[in-house]
Amino acid sequence: MILEKRVYKSSGSYSLPKIFLECLKGYKESFYLAKQLAKRDLRAQYRQSILGIFWAFAPVLLSASIWIFLNLTGTVKVSETKIPYPLFVVIGTTLWSVFVECLLMSISSVNANKSIITKINFHKEALVSLGIIKLFFNLLIKMGLIIALMLVFQVSLSLSVLWFVPLLVISMLALMSIGVFLTPLAILYHDITRVIPVIMQVLMYLTPVVYNSPKEGFMKTFMALNPMTYIITDLRNTLTGYPIEHGGFLLIFGFCTILFSLFAMVVYRVSMPIITERMSS
Repeated sequence: MILEKRVYKSSGSYSLPKIFLECLKGYKESFYLAKQLAKRDLRAQYRQSILGIFWAFAPVLLSASIWIFLNLTGTVKVSETKIPYPLFVVIGTTLWSVFVECLLMSISSVNANKSIITKINFHKEALVSLGIIKLFFNLLIKMGLIIALMLVFQVSLSLSVLWFVPLLVISMLALMSIGVFLTPLAILYHDITRVIPVIMQVLMYLTPVVYNSPKEGFMKTFMALNPMTYIITDLRNTLTGYPIEHGGFLLIFGFCTILFSLFAMVVYRVSMPIITERMSS
């Protein structure tokens, strides 16, 4: 009987370019597995559900409806918006829910598949791809709601809509990269998984998601320092026919996002074998 021989080398012998190439190889070779896992999860998500895919945008619709009701009754008076307020708040809350999903995507995928991580040897990049597939599936459903409302309120498009998709992708990539970077820590310390939704809930009210940025006062200064302000504002603008207002910031943001996403990929690749060993012990 011939025994398999394995040679283990110190991680210090790996160069950064080599680790990055292994990351790309991991994503490519594990994509089929990610698709199969995504099919399994999506079927399980809507199985034995009367309302089906309605649950994909039900929380967004409920949250937006509350703000629309508060505004109509005068309980909360928001400043004038360039587009009808119901559309304004639905776009804002939908985009924000997508951003929260992006942050939690990789953490949720790893936590949900702990049983196979410790039993099967596969590229852990499959779990990130799994989260991305599910994320974009839910995104398409939510965008259907926005498009329907745009037709109802007869909001016309312009050439600025061509910027919507690349801006949305780079924004999602930024938040997904943060989530991937935090994943190893979140597996070890569950506090991170609990604190992210809380932080995002607070940050939503400090971002022009359900109301415009004020023209003066402390909140105007705070929102000006909040990068999410520029992202939400220009995503909403490009989708509803208005021009980009913060082009310079978005260029810098896009460049930094690409660099950070590469760094997050490397951190995930290097740390996951260690995390897997800790989970197995």
